[in-house]
Amino acid sequence: MSWFMILGLAAIVFFNRYYFLEPQVKIKLPLILNKMLNYSAPCLLTAICIPVIFFDGDHLRGVINNSYIYAAIFCIVIAIYLKKVLLSVIASLGFFYFINFLINY
Repeated sequence: MSWFMILGLAAIVFFNRYYFLEPQVKIKLPLILNKMLNYSAPCLLTAICIPVIFFDGDHLRGVINNSYIYAAIFCIVIAIYLKKVLLSVIASLGFFYFINFLINY
């Protein structure tokens, strides 16, 4: 994905979340739409990350020597237990570089 596409998607998600969830904006959406907007960022992140985890260019990555999938699983588990975003990201990055070093060494 190009940087233009990533930044464009981020801008769209930010605009949707800010404009409709900001309390000072006069437009009020139904409750179901507000709940749906709360899931827009995780859905966008999933759409960006899945191709990176499972594909290497045009072909499918293996599971045994795929450091991306191990890091993704670790990130999910650590995020569930810690419930702190910054600490989860730092721990997941550290784990990814460690497992990537072990697999490629």
